[in-house]
Amino acid sequence: MQNPTEYILLALMHGASTTREGAESILAEHDAIQRAKAIEAAREEYLTDATGDETDEAYNRGVADAIAAIDALGDQS
Repeated sequence: MQNPTEYILLALMHGASTTREGAESILAEHDAIQRAKAIEAAREEYLTDATGDETDEAYNRGVADAIAAIDALGDQS
């Protein structure tokens, strides 16, 4: 299930009880999982057969910057 709100509503409909803190914890965990998936997908973009050419190096720096930016999203919570 991709939508954490959907998950919380479904759980509540089936008798689960939660507090605001519990719901926020579920959302935070979901966000962390999604960030980890995004970082893994970005890592797959690294050029493994880079030639050392400036363009290849710039591309890999861009991938590294994207990974750092995604990771920094977790610091905003």
